[in-house]
Amino acid sequence: MNTQKKIVSFAAVLIAILSPLGTVRARATEDAPSAADVEYVKVGNYIANWGTRGAESKFLSVYAEAFYTGAYTYETLSENEGGTSQSDAHESELYKALQAMMKTKHTHITGYKETNNLYRYTDCQKSDHSTISSFYSGTEFDGTWVGGNDSPWNKEHTWPNSKGLGGSDENDIMMLRPTVSSENSSRGNKGYGESAGYYEPADDVKGDCARIVLYTYTRWGNTQYMWGSAGVMESLEVLLSWMESDPVDTWEMGRNDAVQAITGTRNVFVDYPEYAWLLFGEDIPENMPTPSGIAQNPPVASDSDTDTATDSDTASDSDITTDSDTASDSDITTDSDTVSDSDITTDSDTVSDNVCEHVYGEPLIVTREDGTKAEMRVCKTCGFARYREIEEGGCNSSVSGFAVTGLLTSVCTLLCIKRKR
Repeated sequence: MNTQKKIVSFAAVLIAILSPLGTVRARATEDAPSAADVEYVKVGNYIANWGTRGAESKFLSVYAEAFYTGAYTYETLSENEGGTSQSDAHESELYKALQAMMKTKHTHITGYKETNNLYRYTDCQKSDHSTISSFYSGTEFDGTWVGGNDSPWNKEHTWPNSKGLGGSDENDIMMLRPTVSSENSSRGNKGYGESAGYYEPADDVKGDCARIVLYTYTRWGNTQYMWGSAGVMESLEVLLSWMESDPVDTWEMGRNDAVQAITGTRNVFVDYPEYAWLLFGEDIPENMPTPSGIAQNPPVASDSDTDTATDSDTASDSDITTDSDTASDSDITTDSDTVSDSDITTDSDTVSDNVCEHVYGEPLIVTREDGTKAEMRVCKTCGFARYREIEEGGCNSSVSGFAVTGLLTSVCTLLCIKRKR
């Protein structure tokens, strides 16, 4: 009997240790040390931006982790060759691979008017969707769209309309940002830069500007107006300097999550800034802080690596792309600038289940707007989230069924062995 009590007690201790691993415990601010500490607040099918301006992002969110799987992992995509300069980067295999990924996953194209009521989720801070933060200054204002000359805020084309936009690209909420009206007027259609004739934003938003410009350049293929006084960015030197001096903060990571919930795609240069240097044939700066940590801890090639494939070079079953990892031909658009009607979801709130054969990860507990909790599982392929309501008073642990089953099986086995003895 004493032995049985010890076994049961041991099981209880294991459950107590394992339970917090999948449970969301705190809202992600500058105090959240990892993705597991993010508490997602959902309003209908929208996710409120949980991040904070200026709080360095030291991790990839659970949505980001689920987005870059199969053929889209950093290890796989970074094998593609980038260009050698700003003049030929858009012709490189890496550019084409990054463009194909963001385009394939872009399942809903936002309309210009549709964005009016979406900024309260994408551009708020700390999940407080009652106010939004002006892109350039951080000024807080009510998120209700007013419009007209009396509106305290309007929408800023970070990539100016006059520089090559003309279609779905000009309404992309990833690029279109809410700003105080006077800030929008001050910038006009000037390119970003540090020399006379350019618009130089505040230091704490320079990296944000550079990463958005790179997204638009890559996702929409607008390469003609990228550089110089007639373009959107003064030079490659300025772009990379801004990205390094103003690293990704949790506000950008949280916005990537919020935009993904709307459109299906993400800005790869927020999640992996390292790609910016690889794309233009530059060395990634040592000790540069990035969400993935790859710049500070680059993968080291083994001494046994050779040009001939060995067992260690061969992809394991988990690395091999399957139907659930890769978009089918019918999901990939052939027009480099637009997504066909069949690829655009008719429901503006969510991505259709038909786009992907979902492969879900471990569950997390999220808090809804009304304070109720739900179990969330995120698709490892497309980032689609499925929810299950948690009954009041029910278990708040999100340990996987496999872990609990395995634990109970072990306990039962030990009890049976004891009985036989």
